[in-house]
Amino acid sequence: MSRLPRLAVRNVGRNRRRTLITGAAIFVCVTLVIVLKGFITGAQDLMLADVVEGRTGALQIHQKGYVDNIEAVPTRMNLPYTPALIAKIKAVPGVKGVTGRLQFNGLVSNGRAQTMFIGKAIDVATEKEACPRADAVLKPGGQPLVPLERAALVGFELANSFQLAPGGTVNLLVSSPEGRQNSLDVKVKALTSSSFPFENKRVLTVPLKTAQELLGLDGRVTEYAVAIDDLNRIDETRAALAAALGPEFEVHTWAELQTFVRDIINRQSLVMGMISLVLFVIALTVIANTMLMSVFERVREIGTLLAVGVKRLQVLQLFIIEAAVLGLLGGVAGVIAGRLALLGMTLKGIEFEMPGTSTRALLVPHVTPGYIVGAVVVATLGAVLAASWPSFRASRLNPVDALRNG
Repeated sequence: MSRLPRLAVRNVGRNRRRTLITGAAIFVCVTLVIVLKGFITGAQDLMLADVVEGRTGALQIHQKGYVDNIEAVPTRMNLPYTPALIAKIKAVPGVKGVTGRLQFNGLVSNGRAQTMFIGKAIDVATEKEACPRADAVLKPGGQPLVPLERAALVGFELANSFQLAPGGTVNLLVSSPEGRQNSLDVKVKALTSSSFPFENKRVLTVPLKTAQELLGLDGRVTEYAVAIDDLNRIDETRAALAAALGPEFEVHTWAELQTFVRDIINRQSLVMGMISLVLFVIALTVIANTMLMSVFERVREIGTLLAVGVKRLQVLQLFIIEAAVLGLLGGVAGVIAGRLALLGMTLKGIEFEMPGTSTRALLVPHVTPGYIVGAVVVATLGAVLAASWPSFRASRLNPVDALRNG
């Protein structure tokens, strides 16, 4: 048995044409899977960064029942925005940043026409603690918000419908949680562009203090956005945060709040899995075919081995080891080629324009070490699986018939 691996390696190198055909099938399959996985992972990283670091935060805290009733009057379910509560949130292990926001809605008017809007009030001083990429994409000529000013960032399509430009003024009309009608004139600081078309048509962003004044909610917010140290431990941090805050609060992950993005990522992973499966089936078919041809070509050799006392199990093991060697070599070569291709792309990144905006994002394709190891293991085991039937056929040959017919 100890000599079988050496003999298997020798057999692999002896028939170079067959080895190249089989190895090439595995090589191409693994290379394509690595490159495709790198692209999909890079795209998913961009989506996660946009959502987690630019919009929702990793976690959000609301009053109990807020998410189920957000379509009604979100401002009725508000929370205190106090240093004590902020400190309590930050004290939870894994939390690295907190900010407060007010979500509201109402009517926006330019004096001649009006329409509904969705309002987002942010604490300009702490927004980047929870969302470090929270800078809105401003159209040329605009300026960012500063605290304590009566100003707004307006989605560019909403602004165009009202013929607004930076420096103009709009009137916001909203209902307080008690039902009182309040209005306030705010200056348009900039027009914004988002990858979410709805935000361009309906969303208007103001400083937190402005919204609190408008709604009569001084010192209150509707949500806390929370950044955490490790997204891989998000459920653990969520549980610790919920335990620390008590039953009157609810804590949700970004995936629960942004189900559309979560579903896109899940579908991409599913499509990637299906593509990988198809590629591996093609490669395994080639392996099974070439291994079966190998059995037919080596009938006399197999008969000789059986005639001199080599056991049928050892013949089976010999062919299995040959297939494993081919799978390992093809898998390693494919991984190296795939990694080199990704490395060449990663050095510069892949620049493209985000849908719905004029901004260009940099996609950096990459794969994890675990995925690379997994690709080699799957290639090796797949080769063994594909060769199992031809190997079994070889081990069941009658030595006399094999010598006579070979």
